[in-house]
Amino acid sequence: MNTIATPLVTLTVPADVRYFRSVRLAIGGLATMVGFDIEAIDDLRIGVDEVCAALAEAGNGEDLRIEILAAPGERLRVEGTVPSGDDQPDEDRFAFSRQILSVVSDSFGYETEGGQVCCWLERRLSGDA
Repeated sequence: MNTIATPLVTLTVPADVRYFRSVRLAIGGLATMVGFDIEAIDDLRIGVDEVCAALAEAGNGEDLRIEILAAPGERLRVEGTVPSGDDQPDEDRFAFSRQILSVVSDSFGYETEGGQVCCWLERRLSGDA
């Protein structure tokens, strides 16, 4: 059992693809601290890009809030939230997101509840996504 508090990094970025690079950079650095190899880090970058894109598309245009839980030697979890928009999400678009996230993560989810959209992914160090 890990007795050290698991670090939580919170980023707030505009819902604009030009800013997603900063989230990918943060993921790369934190994934290295957890102990992931370069292939897993690339997968996580792809996954976080998909999380950000899904949130930006489903949100109301406000900033994305991205929380990254980095448990060294164990796992990395990324959870993003944004206030939901007026339009219903395009199911075909999210089917594609689910395909990508199923390949690059051990587990993932997407839900809309209480006026918020939440999209998350998790990858364990021992997992082979």
